[in-house]
Amino acid sequence: MMMAALASAAYAGPIAVGEGWVEFGFDDVGSPASGNPYTFTALGSVVLKVTDAFLSGDRFEVFVNAVSAGETSAPGNVGDQIGGDFDGAFADARWSSGMWMLGPGNYSIDIFTTVSPHGGGTAALRVDDEVNPVPEPSTYALFVSGIAAALAFRRRK
Repeated sequence: MMMAALASAAYAGPIAVGEGWVEFGFDDVGSPASGNPYTFTALGSVVLKVTDAFLSGDRFEVFVNAVSAGETSAPGNVGDQIGGDFDGAFADARWSSGMWMLGPGNYSIDIFTTVSPHGGGTAALRVDDEVNPVPEPSTYALFVSGIAAALAFRRRK
């Protein structure tokens, strides 16, 4: 059933990497996000995030290039209110959310509702450049010089 809906979804146009949350509406279980498919081109590694918002309790299945990437987390509660604070909802286990790492390439994202105790609502997605957790060489140099200074100070005592 989901794959049939993938083929008939209305085109939403491209979204920009790094431009923040893109809000979408949804209806009851099985319904597509109002903007499916969301398309973008990643020049490097990116992070795709999807979160419920407003009233907690909804859950989504995310398709990346017509292949299921999985579902957002199970909501920790039903009926809590957060409004349109997507960052807050993403960070709070009461709202369903998910995160997927994607490499460079062209992407088409489709989102379908799998749980909807309220019969519909609003949620959001965003795509951000992956932050490289490896420190720069200058950070290593600063760290090593700090250790050397501490050892030299210790020897003088």
